[in-house]
Amino acid sequence: MGDAPQGNQEQGQEVPVNQNPQFVTETFSFVIEFLQQYGWFVLFGFVVLIYIKVKLDPHIRRVKKKAEDVIEQKKFDPDVAQRRMEQMERSRQRLQEQHDAEAARYAEKQRIKEEEKRKLKIEDWENHQQGKGYRSKVKPERKRKKYFKCDMI
Repeated sequence: MGDAPQGNQEQGQEVPVNQNPQFVTETFSFVIEFLQQYGWFVLFGFVVLIYIKVKLDPHIRRVKKKAEDVIEQKKFDPDVAQRRMEQMERSRQRLQEQHDAEAARYAEKQRIKEEEKRKLKIEDWENHQQGKGYRSKVKPERKRKKYFKCDMI
């Protein structure tokens, strides 16, 4: 089996060898020679181009933005702008109403808290005048936890 010739060789044709095209090899060798000879100049030029791009990029963006604004002004439709303004005003009004409602609820809660505090103070004062005692404003001390089995004090 291993000695049997294969299809193309039986007919007297040679097996083609995969060769690199001359254009590719010449281009590759030219690029390599160019980089060997002028590599530092190419690197320096590349760095300069990047620096220039970084410096000019904000200016280019501003010019593009101005051009877009001019195009937008040319496309300006007063009816569309009026509808947009009305929608924005309605949404602002809705948000303001929500905020006002929330503020009213908060104010009501605060008023109820203040009323409870006032009633408590009046009750404490009446208890004090009747001799039932006056509620201390100082919070009572918490009981100490015993970390040791016996007190040394």
